[in-house]
Amino acid sequence: MTTDSSSSDQYDQTRRDFESMKLEEQATFLVEATVSTLARGIEEAGHALAEGLDDVFKQARRTKSSSAEPGPGTGPGPAEPETSQRQAPKE
Repeated sequence: MTTDSSSSDQYDQTRRDFESMKLEEQATFLVEATVSTLARGIEEAGHALAEGLDDVFKQARRTKSSSAEPGPGTGPGPAEPETSQRQAPKE
């Protein structure tokens, strides 16, 4: 595990290396670092979104499966006549 001192030393060395580059190399480095950072951020956001959606769908499935109310398709459809078992008694 790195300590604060070694991390600071590494940062200082990276900073010196960057400053020793030509201006064009510095610009290229910054663009590449920015694109890489954005790509990692987008990837992490995608993973977080996928996990969130997965949680929502799991909750919806649990709610639907635990519901005691009959859903669509439990009775005759709109074009189906009632069967003798479902017909209301005639008076």
